Amino acid sequence: MKLVAVVRKPAQPDEAVRALAEAAGLAPAEARMRLAPEPPAFLARMEPEAASRLVVSLRRAGLAALAIDAEVPGDEVRTVARAFSFEAAGVTFAPRAGEPVRIAFPDVLAILRGTRSSRVEVERAEKSKGFSAATALATGGLVLRRTSTKTVRSSEERSEQVIFVFPRDGRAVVLSESEVDFSCLGPGMQPSSTGNMAELARRLREKATGAFYDERLLRLGRRPLPFLAGGESRTQTASAVTTRSDTAGSLDALAEALRQALLERLLP
Repeated sequence: MKLVAVVRKPAQPDEAVRALAEAAGLAPAEARMRLAPEPPAFLARMEPEAASRLVVSLRRAGLAALAIDAEVPGDEVRTVARAFSFEAAGVTFAPRAGEPVRIAFPDVLAILRGTRSSRVEVERAEKSKGFSAATALATGGLVLRRTSTKTVRSSEERSEQVIFVFPRDGRAVVLSESEVDFSCLGPGMQPSSTGNMAELARRLREKATGAFYDERLLRLGRRPLPFLAGGESRTQTASAVTTRSDTAGSLDALAEALRQALLERLLP
């Protein structure tokens, strides 16, 4: 399966809506809704041949459209960096295990900053007993207490920043806020992990001057996306319903759409 996306805001929104509606067989209102989010935005999930036809039609109408695999690579196929070091000509990323990855600065295609979040929501039924005058009167004093049930909701959300570094040769490195040893920043180390991520991005951008830099995914990576499976799960017991959501897959898909757009010269 393929995901069809647009990576730039249409210059003529009404014509874009008409083109998407005609090419995908959508009602105009549905086409407008799919084009409304800030790009990169996913429009459809299709078989490869249908996705290719849709991309061709949208590009003829002037849209920066592309198709990517629905099964997007994640951290399991990237170098997840624990440490890093800057040299005169490039940067080296070292994972917890395995060989370090060295990238020359001119070979960096893109530096993308993003945020991924996870959320756990629990709905729990709690029973309590309390004195009930109505129950006492109805039972002649035999029963003085009444059992009542109420639903208690709780939630917990966690988020972390990540930086994707994409070289031109197809490799990928990810630096996550919870994984990186920021002491590698030396005297420039900041008092917070958020500040350290910003400083790390600044240094990468300063050194890799030819790389495409984007931080839209700091906002867009926090939201679940349509057409992507596996972002939410639900479990239920006799007394509680637990819903877990994770936007890591959404962030990976957005990052891959931007990387592919650069390779196909749809950006910047």
